[in-house]
Amino acid sequence: MHEVQFLLNDEQMKQLGNSVYTLLLNNVNQVRQDTAIDKRYLTKKETCQYLHIANNTLDKWVEQGLPKITIQGVVRFDRQAIDEWLHCYTR
Repeated sequence: MHEVQFLLNDEQMKQLGNSVYTLLLNNVNQVRQDTAIDKRYLTKKETCQYLHIANNTLDKWVEQGLPKITIQGVVRFDRQAIDEWLHCYTR
């Protein structure tokens, strides 16, 4: 295995640290956005992603009582209500 070493002055280390921090922060924010981790109310697609289920399965679960919110044709799912509903099936 080969080893490469870099010698950086304090300013270069600071710039490198800032660049790595910015890169990580952007990636974390993208993951949070992609997974809707900060959202309480989810779209149907986000709900399927959150539960790791297919759209058809979500429809069946709604028929079985999974709570959904519909306002003027717009459907949302409350993450807390989903978790409570799932907890009822815990054995």
